[in-house]
Amino acid sequence: MRNHLTFFLLLMPLTVLGHVGSPNVFFDGHAGPYPVRVIIRPPAALPGIAQVDVRVNDGTVTNVFLQAAAWDSGAEGASTLVRATHVAGETNLFNAALWLLRSGSYSVRVEVEGAQGKGTAVVPLNAAAFQAPKMSPLMIGGLVLIGAIVFAAAVWLTGAAARDSTLAPGALPMPHDRNRAHIAALTSAFLIFGVIYACAMRWQSMDREFRNNALYKPLPVTATIRTNGDLRLLHLASTRDGVGPNNWDTLVADHGKLMHLFLLREPDLNAFAHLHPVRRDANNFEGVLPSLPQGSYQLYAEVTHENGLSETLIASLPVPAAAGAPPQLMNASNMLNEVVCLSVVPSATNSPFALDADDSWHIGQSSGQANDAQLMGGGKMRFQGDGKLIANRETSLRFSVFNADGTPAVVQPYMGMLGHAVVRRSDGAVFTHLHPVGTISMAAQEMLSRREPGTSAERIATSSSPSRATNGSAGPATNGSPGRTINGSPGRAATGDPIATTSSSTNEVAFPYAFPRPGNYRLWVQVRTAGRVLTGVFDVDVL
Repeated sequence: MRNHLTFFLLLMPLTVLGHVGSPNVFFDGHAGPYPVRVIIRPPAALPGIAQVDVRVNDGTVTNVFLQAAAWDSGAEGASTLVRATHVAGETNLFNAALWLLRSGSYSVRVEVEGAQGKGTAVVPLNAAAFQAPKMSPLMIGGLVLIGAIVFAAAVWLTGAAARDSTLAPGALPMPHDRNRAHIAALTSAFLIFGVIYACAMRWQSMDREFRNNALYKPLPVTATIRTNGDLRLLHLASTRDGVGPNNWDTLVADHGKLMHLFLLREPDLNAFAHLHPVRRDANNFEGVLPSLPQGSYQLYAEVTHENGLSETLIASLPVPAAAGAPPQLMNASNMLNEVVCLSVVPSATNSPFALDADDSWHIGQSSGQANDAQLMGGGKMRFQGDGKLIANRETSLRFSVFNADGTPAVVQPYMGMLGHAVVRRSDGAVFTHLHPVGTISMAAQEMLSRREPGTSAERIATSSSPSRATNGSAGPATNGSPGRTINGSPGRAATGDPIATTSSSTNEVAFPYAFPRPGNYRLWVQVRTAGRVLTGVFDVDVL
């Protein structure tokens, strides 16, 4: 039985979330004509109930229905449609509970009915166990009491049976009958206690298997640095054996990249990089390390598999001092000696500043608790905070960008989105990569949407933010890797549609989120303006 259990656990998707310490899923997009915000709070243990809030931001809504379908079962094995209930005192806010029976990749179908007809959105959900199931002290006490009663009754009944089984009707037990009863009772007590002890040892073994193999944990990887002339190359190696549904050969592009990698220098967090290494094979990625200062860095990387599962990869990376002048700084301008915030700029000699044209990095202290963050070039980014930040309370993190002369700076798409944000708690217990559409993987959403009956490319495009594109850069869509695509067409993004860019005339960007626990957090907010990727850094306290 132990072998069967181990085999079952090995078949489970063990690392199925794209974040650390922030399990809730946020989606800001459209269900047909209705702008919606969907928040999914998955259960901490499985089987369990996921709580889903759907807020429709415009229009008259009559009904909201939800349905969860596991990746490997599809629409045929989906759960029954659940009608969401209206939350009293709120406008167009609906809540529903969805049962999730096991871990894995799910699509949550959100169907909105109202004055403008019917609209549907598909929200990807990676379900996993975050903690072992727990019982309340009252239930533990009650079960112990019941067990003690059952144990005593079993021992007493065994002794009584041994004492009275050979007596004639109406006869009284003799001393030797009582002795036989005592021996039988003691023997039964010993045997029952032995069975209880064996079951307890077996349960502890299963619990260790569960905690070590089935509980969600970020996947450790091996990160090393080697030099190639003036360049430092960052190499990532998988700790897996390269076999199975979750190896790196099954990755799909999210925002045109097979991997989004972040480096944060500890403990001051004053150096930050957002990189996109290229895949060399099923077990290795490689990229050019930018001119980051020496120190100890925490590495986080995000990937999405073709079955819709997202993973977070982690590693510790000691970065040595660079030898010689870093080529990435040769074309940089920082005459005012302010923060350094750079992205790839091709040189006249075509030096390989990076293997991906969307790599960017930032060096400099945060603004502290101030609402304005300094940007390279004299501009600033403003955090449009509207009050205190409360743990587990839905909010929109809104930011506006200004030029050095104080005029609004037009925000341009950066990898198809108007912005990217990274949230990290000071102790590292929370790490989240945010987009204006939320925390979901766009690649996972598009793949799951294609499994919906009657799905078309146009329907997928309208189910998310209208400002969405797959890649806002001129770099290769698949990260330079010959990896898999959805429809087998190389050079396209996960939807199979040609890579698109969008334009905007706004200087603002917003991210839906709810901080999962109190504490001090640092935010890195990245936008592209005038062709340059800039990063604003903020420290916030969450109550």
